[in-house]
Amino acid sequence: MVTSVNTTTTPATTTAASNAGVSLAKNFDTFLKLLTTQLKNQDPTSPMDTKEFTNQLVQFSQVEQQINQNKNLEKLIALYEGQTTNTNISYIGKEVVVEGNKASLATDGEINWMTDIPAGAAVVKANIYDSTGKLVATQNLDRTAGRTTVAWDGTTDAGTIAKPGNYTLEVVAKDANGKAMTSPKTYVTGVVDSVEFEDGGQYLVVNGVRMDGSDVVAVRKAPAGA
Repeated sequence: MVTSVNTTTTPATTTAASNAGVSLAKNFDTFLKLLTTQLKNQDPTSPMDTKEFTNQLVQFSQVEQQINQNKNLEKLIALYEGQTTNTNISYIGKEVVVEGNKASLATDGEINWMTDIPAGAAVVKANIYDSTGKLVATQNLDRTAGRTTVAWDGTTDAGTIAKPGNYTLEVVAKDANGKAMTSPKTYVTGVVDSVEFEDGGQYLVVNGVRMDGSDVVAVRKAPAGA
């Protein structure tokens, strides 16, 4: 079982607020020098109107507050990303249940999905498609309301063994009148092999398929031999 953490691409650290703060400090120093110079050289008999200077001071203060708010926001984002990373890494080697319908079939392996059977369903059917969108297998599921497992060992409706690769589950439920019901949610179960980072995102690799860590609905100890 692979337990590596792929960090080929890591999220870039934002420095916009820091750069803005340095630029504001330089501009404010220049502003104060100009203000001091003009006050020193003003005509005592005709004092300067300080209204414009006051407005500019207020603007500097407002910009400074916004920069400070951005800095605090960046700290919160960094803290959240750090906690998310620690959480995702802690999933490695554990079995998770992730909301989704795509899973990978290995040689001599099987896929275990789960789905929520709606109350009042008279017919519930599982359709399994290959990566090209071709329907390769179907199953009639138990109509008992609640969460149930959809296990597929790779056997197609034609009696052959499906090739290793990615497959998609579709669950169709109909009521007693044959009317289609709201599509039930589907879940994938499997052991987390690794965590990958790309373009600022973090992904769990479950049975060879990338999944969003935020879609995890359950975590448990991996079965023996997994």
